Amino acid sequence: MLLFRLWNYLRGYVIIEVEGYFLEKFVNICTRRQLLLTDIKRRKNSRMTLTMSIKGFKMIRPIAKKTGCRVRILRKKGLPFLVYRYRGRKTFFLGAVVFVVLFYIMTSFVWTVEVIGNKKIETDIIFEKLASLGIKPGVLKYQVDPEGIATRIVMEVDGLSYVSVLIKGTKLKVEVSEGVGIPPMVPLDQPCDIIAKRDGVVSTVIAKTGNPVIKEGDTVKEGQLLVSGSIPIKNMEENPRQVHSIAKVLARTWYEGTHPVELTSVERVKTGQKKSNVSLVLFSKEFRLFAKEIDYEDYDKEETEKFLSLGKDLIFPFCIIVKTYYENDIIEGEVNLEEAKENAANLAYKKVLEDIPEGAEIIQRSMRFIEDENGSIIAEVILECLEDIALPRRMEGDI
Repeated sequence: MLLFRLWNYLRGYVIIEVEGYFLEKFVNICTRRQLLLTDIKRRKNSRMTLTMSIKGFKMIRPIAKKTGCRVRILRKKGLPFLVYRYRGRKTFFLGAVVFVVLFYIMTSFVWTVEVIGNKKIETDIIFEKLASLGIKPGVLKYQVDPEGIATRIVMEVDGLSYVSVLIKGTKLKVEVSEGVGIPPMVPLDQPCDIIAKRDGVVSTVIAKTGNPVIKEGDTVKEGQLLVSGSIPIKNMEENPRQVHSIAKVLARTWYEGTHPVELTSVERVKTGQKKSNVSLVLFSKEFRLFAKEIDYEDYDKEETEKFLSLGKDLIFPFCIIVKTYYENDIIEGEVNLEEAKENAANLAYKKVLEDIPEGAEIIQRSMRFIEDENGSIIAEVILECLEDIALPRRMEGDI
């Protein structure tokens, strides 16, 4: 529909009014003669308005005469009429040409880079990697290889499982997905040992291939050999058979989290006072227009950016930044000891949960409060888990 309207505008069209008693006959004859009529609207029983091309309008005189209808032009629209109206204004056309050229040049660059989808990995890390690959505001769109950039980022930034790079308008959009770190894999056709990926007490050993060197109840350290890929052969002790060890070693493991017990609470309350600074950004250069000194002891900062744009994706490198500072009053109060302990224990528990790997089962939780020499109290939460600590390692060296 948009292309159709653009095409009509380029070749020009007229909005006409047709008056007579045989309007249906007029429309039918135009249709049979392949004249395109659009936006047909019946005004009265003997009057209607419609839109048609300039070429079609020149062909309806005999049709109007045949049907006894009168036709008059209400409006003329399109590029041909605009050119005719301003045919004597050379400066206008020169300005229009310059505008079109500048618009084409400006839309040939990437002016905005957006990263979405990341939660744990900082956005600045991804921006730094993009900059090292030459991707930053001001780069020519035709010099960007989206597939190649996506492949480099997912390979060189730890913690990413998927990256998509897409250019829309003047915006380069990087969508990422974070994943759990994948342990190094050893091909099945290569011999390997199984070692412990963390400290623990062995609960179950299930070895499909390989020679277990530990048993249930053993305490193991990180990196300790659990299942050997060397299997001795009777009467051939010097040349053992080497296999690719496959095993599942469940062990009891412990994770610890701490947080201080805070007996005072700090509340930040807005006073209603605020100050704003306005800056103009042109091609990544920032110019401060209205600078005010911020003399608040404590404040919240709010920053808004307003880019010159046409739609969501056609963004130009001209921006107004408004930084607003809201003054806060700091109000301190005392917290009940039991309430403070409960808050600290909950925060310590949340911290330790971040360290629990996927697939680990929490089987026991313990908590205690420790008082140091200065009288400060620390909440300590220990979670006992059951998890698979088996990690393959090439026999010829480290992982």
